[in-house]
Amino acid sequence: MVKESIVYPLPQDQDIAKLEGSFRVQLPNEYKEFLKRYNACEIIDSTPLTIVNKRCQIERFLGIIKNFSEHPYGVYDIGCCETSLGEQGRNFYDEDLIGSELVPIAKLAWGDYLCLNFHYDKNNPSVDFLD
Repeated sequence: MVKESIVYPLPQDQDIAKLEGSFRVQLPNEYKEFLKRYNACEIIDSTPLTIVNKRCQIERFLGIIKNFSEHPYGVYDIGCCETSLGEQGRNFYDEDLIGSELVPIAKLAWGDYLCLNFHYDKNNPSVDFLD
């Protein structure tokens, strides 16, 4: 992690609860703690992920960014990314998944995303690639 890249203010429990309400999911506790410590951080020397014969590198994790429309890193707000993905018509299974079953958690190189996928298991989401 690049500690200098963490976006402040760090989210609090009430910010995360609001995000969960808007997405209609219960985020894993480990991910909530990650948000509260490393909000929207970059990572250095990330090992590229290999997903279905694609190589991807994490550009930046997403976070909860207050006043994202005015913030210089507002494009890395989870809600902002969810809105952007919905506007682009991107989805896995049907038009209502993003925001209810897919929660973007990281921006990858080339405009792709890693998402928590709650489609199969509401209590134990998988991490899926969205291109």
